[in-house]
Amino acid sequence: MPKIHGIESAGLTKAQADQIATSVDDFDLLRAFCRRVDRLEQSGFSKRFETDVPNVIAKMNEPSFQREEGLRFSIVARVESWVEDFSQDEIDAFVLSYRVFTQDNDRFSIRNLSKIFAKDWMHPNARECFEDARAQLNGHLDSASTISFPEGRISVRALVDTIIYGGLAHSNEEKSKIFDSWEHSGIMGFIWAEFMAYAREVVDTLKYMRGLILDLIASIEEHGLTVSVAEGE
Repeated sequence: MPKIHGIESAGLTKAQADQIATSVDDFDLLRAFCRRVDRLEQSGFSKRFETDVPNVIAKMNEPSFQREEGLRFSIVARVESWVEDFSQDEIDAFVLSYRVFTQDNDRFSIRNLSKIFAKDWMHPNARECFEDARAQLNGHLDSASTISFPEGRISVRALVDTIIYGGLAHSNEEKSKIFDSWEHSGIMGFIWAEFMAYAREVVDTLKYMRGLILDLIASIEEHGLTVSVAEGE
């Protein structure tokens, strides 16, 4: 087991120091997670939409006016919408990182990170803040999107999954058919705007989690603790 130096000056018991020593691999993963978030923060998507909001442009093609009862009338037209300065390359690059943070089989996933925050050595306040951030992000996913279909509004989670696994990864046949229908419907600009709003929250949440980790590491190192591997191990 790695040895902890600076135990006495830090005011730790041997049991507490041993507990930190067994968590060395956790710290390595947490640091690697932070570096991965750094890369995401420097991506074109993150930089462009850190403060800007996607601008959706829509127009009605071939409109026809239908008179109804009294002074009312309705307009029937083919809608076309798009996001101004849309970059598919930026979206594709973001999704590659997004899947790293959200797929359970990846060691950097938020769910796997939660297992570290649930361990006994973790500071309770850091654990609570992490779980609050995670719950807020899941709450956004489970909320209704602004996109309305004849059957009603779908959840943000359903919209995101359809875009990623139907439109970009093409790993789900049913979702691919749904995405193709969206592309031909003329509402794709609004679909992308909804996705980008969620993606921006993802980036903000990951940056917040990175801040929790960096503060945690800084708090431990502030006490002068260092780790070394004992000879023969």
